[in-house]
Amino acid sequence: MKKLVLLVLIFTVLLNISCNKEDFLDQPLTGRQQLDDYFSTEENSVNFVNGIYKKVNGESWWQANFPRQINDMATDDNWSGNTAQPRPDITGIAAYNVFPGSTYFNSFWENHYIGITRANISLERIPDVEMDEDLKLRLLGEAKFLRAFFYFDLVRSFGGVPIVTTYTELLQPEINDKVRSSVEEVYALIEEDLLGAIDGLPLRSEYASQDLGRATKGAAQSLLAKVYLTQEKWNQAQIMANNVMVSGEYSLEPDFANIYSVENHHGVESIFEIGYINNPLYNEIGGHLSITNGSRGDQGWGWGSPTSDLENAFLSEGDNIRLRSTIIKHGEPVYGDPDVTEFDGLPSENKSGRTNRKYYVPVAQRPVPYERGQIPLPYIHLRLADVMLMHAEAAYFNGDENTAKASLQLVRNRVQLTTNMSLTGTALRDAIWKERRLELALEQHRLFDLRRQKINGVPRIALLMGPNGSFVHYNTEVSTDPFETTNLNEPQEKGIFFDAGIHLLWPIPPEEIQLSRGNVVQNPGY
Repeated sequence: MKKLVLLVLIFTVLLNISCNKEDFLDQPLTGRQQLDDYFSTEENSVNFVNGIYKKVNGESWWQANFPRQINDMATDDNWSGNTAQPRPDITGIAAYNVFPGSTYFNSFWENHYIGITRANISLERIPDVEMDEDLKLRLLGEAKFLRAFFYFDLVRSFGGVPIVTTYTELLQPEINDKVRSSVEEVYALIEEDLLGAIDGLPLRSEYASQDLGRATKGAAQSLLAKVYLTQEKWNQAQIMANNVMVSGEYSLEPDFANIYSVENHHGVESIFEIGYINNPLYNEIGGHLSITNGSRGDQGWGWGSPTSDLENAFLSEGDNIRLRSTIIKHGEPVYGDPDVTEFDGLPSENKSGRTNRKYYVPVAQRPVPYERGQIPLPYIHLRLADVMLMHAEAAYFNGDENTAKASLQLVRNRVQLTTNMSLTGTALRDAIWKERRLELALEQHRLFDLRRQKINGVPRIALLMGPNGSFVHYNTEVSTDPFETTNLNEPQEKGIFFDAGIHLLWPIPPEEIQLSRGNVVQNPGY
């Protein structure tokens, strides 16, 4: 976090978010005076906060969304998938043969700290701008929510990280002396920001249609519920999740298949969503996942292929409704796309011959050109079913099993599955955890769920991965899947190198350690 680097990033912030970029190109924008000049109008303040949102998914495919996709590859839900391109910086992470200097760790860290810097500038400058007080309160609430969002991503990925909360700090010589704060200190800041955001943000129903996608009170409550759940603050998590459920602001999509659809932006279930549009005149205003995740036989890159283990989990529940809208299998029809009766999963270049249906765009709905950065498919970070299952899990650990079963059944009703209401104890816990896997499959939640969920104090990821892991055992000793067991360009033993003493966190990017002059220390084992 070298001061010079951060000043350059701030300069880039101003250039990128100004609605009159041409006016800035001829001006040497550096330092405090230029910020004084910029934060002189209500319009500029709104534009600056808009710029924070760009870092939620990254301003390019490799900055945030692809690292999150790699996280899913490091679970039992996904293989790396692409067996045609040797990319050890990707496959190594997925297989727990981790290369600390991977560009994806570096880009994720840098992307998030740029977002934090933008939020810090907003929180420091907007209070002094003359504008409508309700708008000011909202903008500050958005900045607090987004800063909490970035820090939550960082602390779950890397553990304790350096805390920077003001722009002024970045101008001080001692910025290079920043050390990693404790995990507890990072979570305390996240909680403080989200509680402040809840107080300042409008309800979803109070936004005009053109403002949908901004942070809302419900988004802040939902994220805070997940923050509490991650810390095993069960009572607070249950209360906060319940606040969202009873707010009347959200409801489950009647048809599971419509949750991810190019025709259903900001649907009734969506709580925090990043929308994308298609416009061939501009790059990077459309989504990326349909391409990076798509089959190599269908104009995609082939990364992140669903496992037969995940498919088996759906089959074991008789859950065809969610299965058909989650996994596309080579040679089979694509549910909801009448133009594709035999999908080309290209098993010779795809480990499992399977593709994520949630990020798939039906042929008739594809834009021209159909390419990365042009896909109008939104990405949903928080949705109501997620909150309901957080509520169920928190209620279970609070000893409120009847409430836990009731919330579990609300989610299962949509896909015509019943809950055994006699379930209790660890059987109920496991049913809730399994439901999270099925409901949220391939939506980039699985890794963090497996890290935080524990059985007898052991994180579940450590029971699935490693030499004695059940997922490794299934693939190497049990599976007869015709695609996975014949395409061995990605080894069947994926996850065998997992070490619970190392891999519950990702490595701190080495360049950040170097820039801090060694004050930021590496995670154990890397």
